[in-house]
Amino acid sequence: MLAEAMAWTGQRLLRDVPPDGNAYWASRFWDRDAAERHPGLAAEFDRQKSTISEYLTRYARDAETDLEFACGTGEFTRLAAELTGVSSITALDISEQGLARTRRRVAHDDLTLIQGDFWDDHGLPPSDLVVCVDAIHHLGDVGAVLRRLRSFVRPGGVLIGNVLIRDRFHEFERRRYGTVGHLDRTARFLATAILVRASGGRLNSGAYRTQLRGSEDVRRILDEVFPEVLDVSVDPYFMAFACRG
Repeated sequence: MLAEAMAWTGQRLLRDVPPDGNAYWASRFWDRDAAERHPGLAAEFDRQKSTISEYLTRYARDAETDLEFACGTGEFTRLAAELTGVSSITALDISEQGLARTRRRVAHDDLTLIQGDFWDDHGLPPSDLVVCVDAIHHLGDVGAVLRRLRSFVRPGGVLIGNVLIRDRFHEFERRRYGTVGHLDRTARFLATAILVRASGGRLNSGAYRTQLRGSEDVRRILDEVFPEVLDVSVDPYFMAFACRG
């Protein structure tokens, strides 16, 4: 189909150029509440939340510190506060709007919110529990993001996260935006890829904010980066995981 052909061409042009969504996400926030109300995809988002909740309960119940990257509006920050015994929570996001919603959503005696870029140095120490949900595929090269997340996991600690996977991505996008909407978004992605390649990487646009990897590729990266992969769940559109640091 046309969208698949444009996406394939764009991915070939970009090769290893990571997505750049900082300006985009700094001026808005990931509205997971709206995603969970989507008439066609609510069950998929609920299933991912259920899986992440199960991982928090199973692998992080005894964690004392929680460090979350790209917390959005704080839904998984709230779940960590409620499902584990962490005594301190630090949550970082680039969106001021998202952090404001996190503050209203999460009730915890020791909650620290930091506005900033995932790649910047915020002087954050390693943590027993590191969480990054719905964001790894937006933050850059998936392998590089996972390696950076690994550096924040205290020895014996746990990373819990997920990624949007390439396996059935076009089906997901058509269900989310409709056939015409998906075609438009893919065309803008291809235009960005051409712009990036023609400018030697100097120019970009907000249309490239996601790096797609297949589930087998993500599993290979997890095995390379972490001493132990505790659990993996591959759903039609998302892949969730818990890894020991």
